Amino acid sequence: MAKISSLLLEATTVNFKGQSFTLVLDTNEDPKKKGVKIQFVPAAFAQLSPQDRDDIAIALEQKLDTGLQKVGLKVERDRQLKDPNIIGFFIYIEYLDRIVRKVLQGAQ
Repeated sequence: MAKISSLLLEATTVNFKGQSFTLVLDTNEDPKKKGVKIQFVPAAFAQLSPQDRDDIAIALEQKLDTGLQKVGLKVERDRQLKDPNIIGFFIYIEYLDRIVRKVLQGAQ
């Protein structure tokens, strides 16, 4: 478990739609949103306008869903972040639970 946690805490830089973001993956501590959180933190101090942030968030969600669909996952936009400049998503724990159950059923 420690290895997985350390991997989830690693951050990397992502360039998307002309903007640079620090990608942060972690587990979500909110009991109402158990799962994995995915956050795109703007690398520059300049703030994005709400319209630009929403346009980028929509494009990111589509790209994430397209890639994650192959493994049975889907992201949800997290609109309850303390910093409005962060574009956040989460993957509910139920999606991960379903994947584990499918793997175990196939192993029988």
